[in-house]
Amino acid sequence: MPGFNAPVWLTLFLLFPVLLWLRFSWRRRGGRLEFPFRVWNGEGFFPRKNWAKTFHIFTAFLSWFGAASLIFAAAGPERIEQEEVYLSRNIDIVIVLDQSLSMSVEDYPPVNRFDMARNVIHRFVQGRRGDSIGLVSFGTQAVVRCPPTTDYSWLLTRLDELRIRDLGDDTAIGMGLAAAVLHLSDSTAEEKVILLLTDGDDNAGEVRLETAMNLASEQGIRVYIIGVGEQGEAAVSISDPETGLLTSGTVLTRFDEDLFRSLTESNGGGYWHAASPGTLETVFRTVDSLETVERRVSMRVQSRPIHRLFIIIGAAAVLLSWFIRRILMGEAP
Repeated sequence: MPGFNAPVWLTLFLLFPVLLWLRFSWRRRGGRLEFPFRVWNGEGFFPRKNWAKTFHIFTAFLSWFGAASLIFAAAGPERIEQEEVYLSRNIDIVIVLDQSLSMSVEDYPPVNRFDMARNVIHRFVQGRRGDSIGLVSFGTQAVVRCPPTTDYSWLLTRLDELRIRDLGDDTAIGMGLAAAVLHLSDSTAEEKVILLLTDGDDNAGEVRLETAMNLASEQGIRVYIIGVGEQGEAAVSISDPETGLLTSGTVLTRFDEDLFRSLTESNGGGYWHAASPGTLETVFRTVDSLETVERRVSMRVQSRPIHRLFIIIGAAAVLLSWFIRRILMGEAP
């Protein structure tokens, strides 16, 4: 946001119309000769167009522009930046995203489950303020892609880099949840939350879902599980991340909703089945409204002076005008 340190100097611009009139329009300033055309029956006199007149107009513009820039610089222009400083720790959130083979099913036309989930996560992250958000993804294995951070642009870049089947075809939900719990265990935030999106049952990994949920409850971490897509047999077509070969076939997706619901209710979280894009959006808006804390925020205001730029521009314009008039055109001082 622009501002001025000494705006009183801007009042000099009120004199510009008067000065311009005195310089170019006042007849008594001594720059014109009157000629009585009434005694002349011939054609009028018109000055020839030449480069001297063009340079004269150009140098006049430079002089006035340079003077305006110097007045503007004297007013102390500055760029004022406001930054929110959070005085209290907000919510720490880790998003756990399934990237197994079944997430390639296209039952969210025109995109598949994985891309739809990723799009909704984008909007969820961009709607948060001051919360540290991390990212874990899982297939047959689980990997922490981004520890909790307030640098949302970096987080979303890591999210966009994910590819289906990068971590195998199976669904190690317990491993993904356990990795998220590990990274929230040392958090000092007032609230700690895990959002887990999957389209299948826990069928891989060394850590079971029930065990990971118990760990989360012991650490005071609420877990929300979102079941993505319709259950049943569905066609898939996807390329191998290593060879690039296209694979087509069918997969059977199912998840134990009763288990998800009982585990999350005992944990203090919640479970939803998002079978459509609208439902998935609604679920994230619900979680967004549920997970809020009272924030203590201070506004830090910083001003950065930018008068040097206008001094350089103004001085350069005045000097260039003088150089053209005195050196190139040979005008007398």
